[in-house]
Amino acid sequence: MKSYTPNFWLFFVAAAIIFTGCSKSDSNVFTDLPVVESYLIPGEQVRVQISQKTPYQEDVPVPETDISNLNIVIEYQNIEYMLTSLGSGLYADTSGIVPIESDSSYKLSFIYNQQPVTSVTVIPSVPIDFTASDTSITFAQFDYSTTPTPGTAITPITLTWLNTLEDYYMITVECIDSNATSVIKDSIPSDDIFTSPPFTGDEVDLHPRMFKYFGRNRVVLYHLNPEYSSFFSQPVSTTQNYQDPPTNIVNGLGIFTGLNTDTLYVRAIQE
Repeated sequence: MKSYTPNFWLFFVAAAIIFTGCSKSDSNVFTDLPVVESYLIPGEQVRVQISQKTPYQEDVPVPETDISNLNIVIEYQNIEYMLTSLGSGLYADTSGIVPIESDSSYKLSFIYNQQPVTSVTVIPSVPIDFTASDTSITFAQFDYSTTPTPGTAITPITLTWLNTLEDYYMITVECIDSNATSVIKDSIPSDDIFTSPPFTGDEVDLHPRMFKYFGRNRVVLYHLNPEYSSFFSQPVSTTQNYQDPPTNIVNGLGIFTGLNTDTLYVRAIQE
């Protein structure tokens, strides 16, 4: 089965919000740290987004730091690859020379405010034996303007794969047909992609409410590293219960992690 990854960066806005705060303090002392977002996926361009940590308190002064002129290096098998700055703190392997391979280790490194910033991750294996119990699911369009009437129970599509080590996975469902009909009558979904939270296990059921549109849908199974799942389990911080965000960045915040995918296609049919 073809492995395909949509624009992965769009799925992690919620996780990215966690990275921007700093520890609550009674003083106005601010420690300037870089915030890293990078997801290495076989077949996809290597990209690293760097942003500047913002203080939790609005009245704390923040020093100006040029985040678009850093030397961002990805190391693989003792070979260092310098990424190209695209501006606004985004760096990429524009030449496509960094090989992203399953079960391989990668190191990120750069200097920020005269401090070495580093992180290491491994690319998980491709999901094994990813299959679906059916290639289509039929259900009626949801109409919230009328009183719902009891209908026939819908048999979900069951997705299964091999997960003997109880690793973390997540799925996304995205309609790839143009001019498709929304599953909710007279409504345009605010988000075109359904994204599950990370979970362990070896199966998941696709129900009608996981589809945003009728038509041909791409279902992507992501094999995750534990560092990614930790961001979803982080409780929401407030001024009363602030907790430092999880990170696998030394001398920084954020995440540098590897993922791998496999893809199935299913059709949502309007009854």
